[in-house]
Amino acid sequence: MRAFALRLDYEPGVDPVADAFREEPDLSAHSLACAVTPDHWWRVDRLVGPKGSVEEAAATLDAHGHAADCLGPGDCARDYRTDVLYRDPTSRILFRSWRRTARCVSIPHLALAHLGPGVLFATERRADEYTWRVLVPSDESLGRLYDDLRARGDDDVGLTLRRVTDASAWLTAYSGRPGLPYEQYETLRAAVERGYYETPREISVEELAAELGVPRSTLSYRLRRAEAELATGFVRE
Repeated sequence: MRAFALRLDYEPGVDPVADAFREEPDLSAHSLACAVTPDHWWRVDRLVGPKGSVEEAAATLDAHGHAADCLGPGDCARDYRTDVLYRDPTSRILFRSWRRTARCVSIPHLALAHLGPGVLFATERRADEYTWRVLVPSDESLGRLYDDLRARGDDDVGLTLRRVTDASAWLTAYSGRPGLPYEQYETLRAAVERGYYETPREISVEELAAELGVPRSTLSYRLRRAEAELATGFVRE
């Protein structure tokens, strides 16, 4: 198996979904997807973010999500649907499915056309970056796929392709991570980025709490709950 990553960078005003994520930098989305046939495609998205931003992003995806995955015109005569599997104030899990139309040129459909069946997709979205990770049986047609993507792309959308040498690293991009509440996830992310888990630690609980503007007891509680959820999920798997 081979894996590669494709990153799209959107200029402001080009894509409504990208704009929704750009306006709320703490909003993020992950997905896992498969395309069983050349014409049908299914994916599960998990959105996490501050209250209000998740609902707005979910509505934008429902209205424009098909265009975000297409490199052709935004009006591709879609046959597209979105169902909410789970919701709370700071997260959504969405089941999205659509059928390719004659005017639709999407990233997964192009990948299937060049790479054949047996392709898995994972995506990650934050701010104006939209990253696709694709797991394929071989990379012999990657050059033709990249040329096709470039030819169908837009000057307002940056496109970067790179190979992922460790396929196991691709799996960590999937949204199958434990469903942490937004506050716990953001606290854990800040702790990792600021070196709380380094040896020796680069920041104390008190310092991190001060940076995040929360009481020390609140930060400690969120870290303990997040760590417990991660550890439990790891052992169960």
